[in-house]
Amino acid sequence: MSSSMLRNASKGAVRKAVTGLAQYPKPGEKLHGFTLLRSKHVPELELTALHLQHDKTGADYLHVAREDKNNVFSIGFKTNPPDDTGVPHILEHTTLCGSEKYPIRDPFFKMLPRTLSNFMNAFTASDHTFYPFATTNEQDFKNLMSVYLDATLHPLLKQSDFTQEGWRIGPQNPKVAVEGDAAKPEDSKLVFKGVVYNEMKGQMSDAGYLYYIRFQDHIFPAINNSGGDPQKMTDLTYEQLKKFHAEHYHPSNAKVFTYGDMPLADHLVEVNAQLSAFTKIQGDFEIRRPIDLSGGPQEVTVAGPIDPLMDKDMQYKTSTSWLMGDTTNVLENFSLGLLSALLMDGYGSPLYRNLIEAGLGTEWSPNSGYDGSGRISIFSVGLTGVKEADVPKVKEAIHKTFREAHQNGFENSKVDGYLHQLELSLKHKTAKFGMNLMQRIKPHWFEGVDPFEALAWNDTVSAFEAELAKGGYLEGLLEKYLLNDNTLTFTMTPSTTYADELVQEEATRLASKIADVRKQAGGEAEAQAQLEKRELELLEEQGKSNTQDLSCLPTVYVRDIPRQKETAEVRDSKLSDVNVQWREAPTNGLTYFRAVNTFQNLPEELRALIPLFTDSIMRLGTKDMSMEQLEDLIKLKTGGVGAGYYASPSPADFKSCTEGISFSGTALDRNVPDMFQLLRKLVLETDFDGPEAQLRIRQLLQGSADGAVNNIASSGHAYARGYAEAGLTNHGRLREQVGGLSQVQLTTSLASRPESEGLADVITKLKAIQTLAFSGNSTFRTALTCAPNAFPPTNRPCNPSSP
Repeated sequence: MSSSMLRNASKGAVRKAVTGLAQYPKPGEKLHGFTLLRSKHVPELELTALHLQHDKTGADYLHVAREDKNNVFSIGFKTNPPDDTGVPHILEHTTLCGSEKYPIRDPFFKMLPRTLSNFMNAFTASDHTFYPFATTNEQDFKNLMSVYLDATLHPLLKQSDFTQEGWRIGPQNPKVAVEGDAAKPEDSKLVFKGVVYNEMKGQMSDAGYLYYIRFQDHIFPAINNSGGDPQKMTDLTYEQLKKFHAEHYHPSNAKVFTYGDMPLADHLVEVNAQLSAFTKIQGDFEIRRPIDLSGGPQEVTVAGPIDPLMDKDMQYKTSTSWLMGDTTNVLENFSLGLLSALLMDGYGSPLYRNLIEAGLGTEWSPNSGYDGSGRISIFSVGLTGVKEADVPKVKEAIHKTFREAHQNGFENSKVDGYLHQLELSLKHKTAKFGMNLMQRIKPHWFEGVDPFEALAWNDTVSAFEAELAKGGYLEGLLEKYLLNDNTLTFTMTPSTTYADELVQEEATRLASKIADVRKQAGGEAEAQAQLEKRELELLEEQGKSNTQDLSCLPTVYVRDIPRQKETAEVRDSKLSDVNVQWREAPTNGLTYFRAVNTFQNLPEELRALIPLFTDSIMRLGTKDMSMEQLEDLIKLKTGGVGAGYYASPSPADFKSCTEGISFSGTALDRNVPDMFQLLRKLVLETDFDGPEAQLRIRQLLQGSADGAVNNIASSGHAYARGYAEAGLTNHGRLREQVGGLSQVQLTTSLASRPESEGLADVITKLKAIQTLAFSGNSTFRTALTCAPNAFPPTNRPCNPSSP
């Protein structure tokens, strides 16, 4: 059978592969209201891309055909924010509160029990908004596409939706406030409310997010805060929201993406039916750019909050940024991304050594790295946990590092390591391949970058290798973009009054808004009654959603679900007294390794340090190899190796739990012995007695502590849930010790320990964990996923702990 033909097992029929170009129209031909502009087969990704345009509205459509049952749909709109009120973000929420075809409250969430989808969400980016889902069921795909298209193109956008999702003023506890004697004064207190308003207040309390947003405000003033600044959000009106939707959520301003093995024609019929209700308008295609830095260095300093878990003398955050190339040059964008990785990825990278290892800060700043998502790429390098006196030294060290890298050049082995990682990423086909592909293409597509060029992996890599072979290519890019001082240095200073000033600002703004309501209502009592009435009406409307007739929503019936499911065949064996589970399947020449070594009666003092142990083995190096050398080998020989704490509750007794250390890795079949040798070396030979071991461990602890407050601010509910579960089950108790508030408390206390006390006691415990890690074959379980003929029966790997 030819490669373009596939067997349909359920019907015994032969069908054409969805990637065959012959079955699709030729460029210029029409299909269901669309014209095919171009098509291309991309063999390295095993897909065919088709670029279409809707005839009536001009909507952009990209279909990626691939033999993948996990199909993806997304509709997105260019939504350049006009101000900092967060109108794109609030609109993203309100579109999902009911539509013309599905006029019920929250159809998006009401669909959750009526769908087989494995992904449903919506996202607001800096200058566009998109709504993706993924499912393996054909009827489910049609149902969700109908809901998504109606939600975005025909939302109800009721005023109550705006006040619920956006912002409003209301009594703190409206039900109690109207109950007379039972009410307390604070129940009637008027406050700002709103889902997005409170979400963004939480976001802005995250010091890392605040730093990043304020940096964006200054390097990209042309793009306002799409998520919304709480101080500006209360200026947004309902009328402005509706106007923004009418102007931006239009097919002429839309990009539609579909992916998978379902028929393109079926998608086009449904999408055309929805889009054809509109006539073409002028879309918002403006590509906004960052500030001009060609005139020399610029410096900006803003105030930010104190981190209570960090050393009071290490509270500064600072970064320096350069504008790079136009991202429509796909080769240069790829090359600059690789250049930035060579400069700052890993413990052995020159920037890490000269900045963090040198003690200038504890962790990379939130904006650090190469950002190629906009039309003009930006490269930023910065640190958090910086002392005031060291702030200017950070920029000096960055410049020095660039000069040294330009002079010394880059080792071929390091470049080869990153190209090897690219090779593995092409071979590694996950269930989320389509969603990841959409996420990678989408931001560039909205910035005018050709999505076909973004898909041409082999062409880009070949062009890069050709340039590299000429000599001095990466050094030339470094000289072109980074050996200058056309920079923006952005620094956030700690302010002990920052939090109080925010509270006061909100109180002043609230008082002003309440005064406006009182003026309109005719008095204080009338305004209070009016706001309480509106709040109760909203509560009543929200309550009705629990009893709404949901029959208008589509659903998946039993008849829509295949009667036979795909099975993953596994078999068990034992090699060298180690239990091995084999899953043999086509893997594109890759082997996936997982293992766990379980412990009995593990002391709590050791359990709590397992996260630090697994971080340390990827940081310290061994007696005969530095961590830089080990990192290079990991990149050249594997797709990554790692270790972590493992805990699994018993299926028979919820009070029982198994715990241990888990190990994992991925490699080309030919490199599996090297992967095992590396993992063994990392686990058993990490040098905890080396002269710099204590310093490196302290830096790890400080880096973890630096982000602890931000993690709690952004995921406080998860920490609270984990803390509560710790009192209910043994599994919850163990997980809380290694990943909850107890772990935060341990990390911050060790990070703040005076250097004079040292960490000798901690290192003794880490060495005890090292002894346990690979001990006992009887407690070691391994799982390998590979091709059936990946290893001869006499040479099958199973346990990296074996010599």
